[in-house]
Amino acid sequence: MPDRFYDEIGSGYDAVIDWDSRLRRESPFFRDLFARHGVQSVLDTACGTGEHAWLFASWGLQVVATDVSQEMLEVAEEKGTGKGTEPLFRPAAFGETYETLRETFDAVTCLGNSFPHVLTDELARQAAGDFAKLARPGGVLVIQQLNYEAMRLNGERFMGPQGRTIDGRENLFLRIFDLDRDPIRFTIVRMTRTHSEWEREAWETLHRARTGAEMAALLQEAGFSEVQCFGDFERAAFDAASSDQMLVVATR
Repeated sequence: MPDRFYDEIGSGYDAVIDWDSRLRRESPFFRDLFARHGVQSVLDTACGTGEHAWLFASWGLQVVATDVSQEMLEVAEEKGTGKGTEPLFRPAAFGETYETLRETFDAVTCLGNSFPHVLTDELARQAAGDFAKLARPGGVLVIQQLNYEAMRLNGERFMGPQGRTIDGRENLFLRIFDLDRDPIRFTIVRMTRTHSEWEREAWETLHRARTGAEMAALLQEAGFSEVQCFGDFERAAFDAASSDQMLVVATR
């Protein structure tokens, strides 16, 4: 289950991501999108360790962030500065968030390849319907996920390795996608050097690959009036055969 997967990784998840580089790359997209839609409040679903939630809050926005993993929420909350606007972190799963919060927002985000954890069509419809309840009329939804079509075509099974020094010890991370099966098996491997030896840990979860057309149909059925699909945060046209990621933007 994805909740146990991320509970077990916990704070180690941040070591897999170069957050400074990533947020610099993504920030202009969100600033422009939020300005055009007059966004004052944001719900960041599947927030993980809270990096996007803290970014949006630093812009003076009202931010609520949810995740199914209590461990990830604890890591996110510990990043607080005690200054200015801070996100409110709440536990909630896909398809159950509106029932938990009973609020609506100008923008709803689902970033970092989180939506592929929704494995069945029924659960995907529930999640999309939940997004529609959470977004105010005229509100905007952003879903970011990997483009598995291109990964399969190009045989791109590995991400990494990435090296980090954590608590004075050398760590190597490798992300592996078993693309020859459905659902896809996603594995994170961590190698930690202790003296002259290497210790190995691995965590596994499942992903459901969906096409751009499937995502558009899903969100339109849920009540979103306009759905656009981009290949990156520079708004390049999405190409199923070559784009690294699929960035879905839908208007309520």
